[in-house]
Amino acid sequence: MLLGLTICWLIIPGVGIPVRLALAYSLGFGFLTLAMFCLNVFGIKFSLVNTTILVSGVIGISLVSRRKRNWSGLLSALKANPFAKIKEFMTSLSTFEKILVGLLVFFLLSNLVIAAYWPVFLSDSLTLYDLRARLLSEEQSFPGAVAKLRHQLVNMSMIRHVFTHTPMTSLVHAWLYLCGWASPKVFYPLLFISLAAVFYHFLRDYVPRYHALLFTLILVTTPYIHVYATRSYPHFTVTFYFSIGTFYLYRWIRVQKRSFLLLAGIFLGLSSWVRQVSGLFFLGYLVIVLYVGVSRRRFLAPFFFCALYFSIASLWNIYCQNVFGFSGGITPPVSQSFSYLPMIGRFFNFLRWKEALTFFWKDILVGFGVVYYLLILTILLYVDRVWKHRFLFLIVLSNLVLFLVGVYITALTSGRPGPVSSAQRLSIMFLPIIWYFIALITAEPIYLKDKISR
Repeated sequence: MLLGLTICWLIIPGVGIPVRLALAYSLGFGFLTLAMFCLNVFGIKFSLVNTTILVSGVIGISLVSRRKRNWSGLLSALKANPFAKIKEFMTSLSTFEKILVGLLVFFLLSNLVIAAYWPVFLSDSLTLYDLRARLLSEEQSFPGAVAKLRHQLVNMSMIRHVFTHTPMTSLVHAWLYLCGWASPKVFYPLLFISLAAVFYHFLRDYVPRYHALLFTLILVTTPYIHVYATRSYPHFTVTFYFSIGTFYLYRWIRVQKRSFLLLAGIFLGLSSWVRQVSGLFFLGYLVIVLYVGVSRRRFLAPFFFCALYFSIASLWNIYCQNVFGFSGGITPPVSQSFSYLPMIGRFFNFLRWKEALTFFWKDILVGFGVVYYLLILTILLYVDRVWKHRFLFLIVLSNLVLFLVGVYITALTSGRPGPVSSAQRLSIMFLPIIWYFIALITAEPIYLKDKISR
């Protein structure tokens, strides 16, 4: 949290306390795991002491390097009384808004209780994510963890299965084990609470308060999101980082403030640090950034955006290739996109397209049918408002189109569109963005220029 708060202070000093804490929690754990990884790269064990020393050094250098005039914001934030602001907020609520807040608190706390009560028990976590975390907490290095697993296994192919996936959630588990926690699952519901806080913050700048509270409640009660926030799988975590990165990208498009583009690149890069599945969708985002950058004479924005993303997203693949001898991540990185060029001749195989579309409609959207039906209905009813949020609409559309392209490429390479359960879990990452779009175009717009420009 201290690391995350320092990063927030350096990049976005003007946000409120709930959002600051939510961003600090997610950024803090993201950069903490990067710090553990960097120690490993330099041949130093990421023990509790070594990691604390490194992170403390980063925090100290960051605080000292800031100009004195920027310390006033930090001091005022430290002096702020959050309980007084909470009381003021609650007294200003209408009866309907108080009901919404009460339901939000209930569902968020119930999510925390469920996650804290049940230990790690799901098969993929026991045999992959949490297994790797326990090995890392014992050996405190990736080569040591691989060597220990190799010594204990008969089936050597299992090593590749365990260590192919990007390591953020396993490093979070390992850190919590090093700190003495019995179960690392507490990480996920606190991230869920952070998502609710940030989602409300982004909505509140554009829509009335009751509308922002209503759609925040809809988000946290969406079954797939609520369920996966209690599980020790990386799917909700990648949903969080991908969604927040998208929100900041859209904020940058509207306001053109560099710190928003910085956060967009960081959060999207961290989403790839959780699971390397965002590369395909990053291409769609890059096209939008290129258009906005050129049309508004922000020519360096696309390069800045790419540098931020790839500085995090490419780490695990480079490390795996040079240390373990295989590619990291469950999907090929963006750098390997050219390997698909020979498939262009088969790209217009209409039978495959029909198979991919059928799979996409019947197997992927079946669990989220209500969300997509509401999306279509909302666009038809509020078509006059879509133009105002056209870039967010393009983001939603590009994600769905590229997801369909990914299904088609999978069908070409493997002979079938892909496992239904895996594809459904992957599509969870679009849900907060779709709810955000629906919330924006169904509300009477408000104009809070001072808040938006922060």
